[in-house]
Amino acid sequence: MKQLLLYVQDPHALKNWSQATDLTKKILYTLDINQEEFETNSNLLLIQLTESEEERQKIETMLNHGFQIILFSNMPSPKEGVQWFQKGIKGYLNTFAQTERINQAIDTVLAGNIWLGQGVMQSLIQAVSTQKNAPDNSWKALLSEREIETMESVLLGKTNQEIAELMHISERTVKAHMHSILEKLEAKDRLNLVIKIQNWPN
Repeated sequence: MKQLLLYVQDPHALKNWSQATDLTKKILYTLDINQEEFETNSNLLLIQLTESEEERQKIETMLNHGFQIILFSNMPSPKEGVQWFQKGIKGYLNTFAQTERINQAIDTVLAGNIWLGQGVMQSLIQAVSTQKNAPDNSWKALLSEREIETMESVLLGKTNQEIAELMHISERTVKAHMHSILEKLEAKDRLNLVIKIQNWPN
């Protein structure tokens, strides 16, 4: 069972983080982690990102040592999120996210996946989508006309809400199309789906 190590300055955020899960928690007052005291594979770190360059360096050092980190930002941005994911973080959220969302992020990371906010996900999808100019379109044969239309919007980095507005359907219907597309193309999530299509056939 993993232990959560919490490094956070804001008392309201600390309250939310503490209530998010029943896992054992320990509050950290410094980012000087002793690896003999805290083993990398037994702990998940929840860290509030500050402006301190010294603290940012310490986070990078912990990532290099193999610690799993969910990073919280007071002003999250896709650019910052992508930069930190490239450095190895497992999750990226708003410092003041609701307890339910924090719990989902923790569960996702503990299951071996990464937790991407919508903005970061869209940035990564757009980055992947621009890497190839002429993907093989034979995947379309596996989908319905409306699913193809949905998928083409996903490849442009559109959110479910934007797709719903473009197609004049409800967001719930978009989610139903997405669920069907993921099943038919055997992809585990939106980003995996885009990468799969960019490398189609595989």
